[in-house]
Amino acid sequence: MYYQVEEQDGYYRIGSPENVFCYLFVGSKQAALIDTGHGFGNLEQTVRSVTDKPLVIINTHGHCDHTGGNAQFEEVCYIGEKDIALCQEHSEAAMRRDNAKRAENSMNFETGETYNGLPEGFNLEEYCSRGTGTLQTVSEGTVFDLGGITLKIYETPGHTQGGISVLYLEKNILFVGDATGMFVWLFAKETTDLTTYVEAVQKMYDLNAVSYIGAHNPNPMKKEQLLRYIRAAKEADYDAGEPFESFFGKEYEPRVCALDHMTMAEMFHPDFASVVIGKDKRK
Repeated sequence: MYYQVEEQDGYYRIGSPENVFCYLFVGSKQAALIDTGHGFGNLEQTVRSVTDKPLVIINTHGHCDHTGGNAQFEEVCYIGEKDIALCQEHSEAAMRRDNAKRAENSMNFETGETYNGLPEGFNLEEYCSRGTGTLQTVSEGTVFDLGGITLKIYETPGHTQGGISVLYLEKNILFVGDATGMFVWLFAKETTDLTTYVEAVQKMYDLNAVSYIGAHNPNPMKKEQLLRYIRAAKEADYDAGEPFESFFGKEYEPRVCALDHMTMAEMFHPDFASVVIGKDKRK
């Protein structure tokens, strides 16, 4: 199977070769799926292999690697209002084609090895013809009662203007998508200023969650780590940053601004924290 389903503490983690994780919750009344990844494989079939309950889909933000599988589902996909246009842009055929090409030449950044991240029998033209799915806006404070599992929405802009995080109330776990982490992209047109990002991470910190789950790292983040992410943003110095080669937003000339003069070579050091900003965010 293209997707790997692993049962966690009260939810399921769905992983894929392109290193994107989706999260599935199954309550007594209905189920919920946080993010749909790139959607290269049959995610709908994978979800239905776990549960046949009515499904709620939540997109943490509008980027292609979080909404690309939306169109596989008939259900409504909830997303922050300010990210609807972004989701539409990232669902266009040209963007999908580029994503598939990169996935075909994926790289393990820890080992440097390359591999094909597409499923066997992948149909490029069918993939490029998909849309956004049925989008519906969601706002702060919205609660989804799945039956024994309750999910609450928090607005956490920064990485994108309409980014949201989802709190699993019974377990006190916050699912943040790409809202924060050790390597946050804050340089593209859809990102906010650094102050807004810092305020969002402080908001996450103040929630005092047991753990914070991102979309590209299977290891939960702890509350104390968020303080490093805040400090990385507050101390970011574009002029001293390390140039970063991105597959989009090159016009912003992004640079990695890491804590304590670390470089990309130290990205997997446990104390690494950074923001990737553009020249327009130079202090």
